[in-house]
Amino acid sequence: MPGAAVRRAGVNDSDAAAVHALRRELGGGLRSSRVAAGFSQAQLARRTGYARSTVSTVESGGQNVPRVFWERCDEVLGTGLRLATAYDQMAWRLAAIRRDTAASKEAAVTARQQAGGLSGTAAEAAAAYRALGWDAELAGARVELACGTGVEALEVPRAAGVVAVRWWLHTGGLPDPVRCLPGLPAPADAMAVIASAGCFFFLVQPGACPWADIDLAPAPCVVAARGPGDEPAVRWHTRGSKIVAPPSPGPDGHEVTWAHPPPSPMQLADPIVLLDLLARAVAIAGHQHRLLTMPGGVRVTPAPADPSAHGIG
Repeated sequence: MPGAAVRRAGVNDSDAAAVHALRRELGGGLRSSRVAAGFSQAQLARRTGYARSTVSTVESGGQNVPRVFWERCDEVLGTGLRLATAYDQMAWRLAAIRRDTAASKEAAVTARQQAGGLSGTAAEAAAAYRALGWDAELAGARVELACGTGVEALEVPRAAGVVAVRWWLHTGGLPDPVRCLPGLPAPADAMAVIASAGCFFFLVQPGACPWADIDLAPAPCVVAARGPGDEPAVRWHTRGSKIVAPPSPGPDGHEVTWAHPPPSPMQLADPIVLLDLLARAVAIAGHQHRLLTMPGGVRVTPAPADPSAHGIG
């Protein structure tokens, strides 16, 4: 039964029946194709390199298998890309269920945080952070988190942060073999992201920093202005490096906010696992202002706000 995996992916028990129905529908398509091709479950299992029990449970909708399984079945049964395409369509429908569930959970989490003081005054927020075991300090109207005790942070440029957040929410924490994205905890349980000036800070579990045995110079709170030739980076804040936390004025005068509010109860992600997602997001987002460079060199830029710039009107 997929219940545990479904809950991990951010789908609640009321959605589990819908998930199982989607898998039964896909499994029924496999059974019809197998019978039409004249294969038994055991024969198909041998030809695809899987166990007969796997074929059986997939056909009944009781097991989730990777896309490569469906690709091999297409090849053996001569169904072109029909089964793999059906799997992709099921994945998109499952992602929609997870997004809807994550959105409702996020609204509930935000309400709890506002009641608990994370969206109150700087003093109230600092007290709430300390209650979580984080080293929070007040600097006038600003709250600063000293990373390394209770929480650390991975910093990326804002564009890469937006991409990473959307990817994480889209997958619901499940690995995405099509986009080569890693598996992560469900975002409603583990994603906490601060937006400050031109960067995003992903809050993570402390203690995994690979440079823990050397003397680190604290990193600045804000990403320095980068020249045209500079490459973006993922910066690891630990060992006393400070970041500004909501609600606070940022170095550029704008308020520091939650790009994604911290969950309750708190189960921060492992930074080593998260690094793979952030590195891919940085590579996609590039380093030029308002530019996303997609695989294949395709560049995505915002259209001008004035339609007359393109002669429209």
